[in-house]
Amino acid sequence: MKTDLRVKARNNIYFLLAGLILLVSCKGEELYFQYQNVEKGDWYRDSVLTFSLDTLNADQIGEYNISLELTTSMLYPFSDIQLKIDHNFNDTIISSDTMRYRVTDEHGKWLGKGVGSLRQLSIPYKRDIWLDSTRSYELKVFHLIKVNTLKGVERVGVRVFKEGD
Repeated sequence: MKTDLRVKARNNIYFLLAGLILLVSCKGEELYFQYQNVEKGDWYRDSVLTFSLDTLNADQIGEYNISLELTTSMLYPFSDIQLKIDHNFNDTIISSDTMRYRVTDEHGKWLGKGVGSLRQLSIPYKRDIWLDSTRSYELKVFHLIKVNTLKGVERVGVRVFKEGD
């Protein structure tokens, strides 16, 4: 009886490991994933969230996709978010983009993943951006909502990754 339990436990471990290997192998290469917490969920209009990427190795040169990762609570009062992003991905000169992205659907249901009062939303930002090891990159994120204190934004992140094959 003990042998049967050991065999089942060992088979379960092998099955779990095989599943994890399969899951990891299907994903693309993730170069950078960094979050910044927003203190007490209050993102002030003059607060800038800065993300620096300067650790590329020679074997990491290539095209990458960039997404913004937004974690909001149910205290977030709007159905969308407006952001300004300053970056130097294309050149050493800073470029600015503005974007508006929905955080709820037309019926008020929160988009993204999550349980309870927090929702994680991945916002596609740039595709096929060439990054190399000779430069440092910086991305600054500001909110453009017309309130001094934007409530309910818990953290903002940047993810730089290659698509899986």
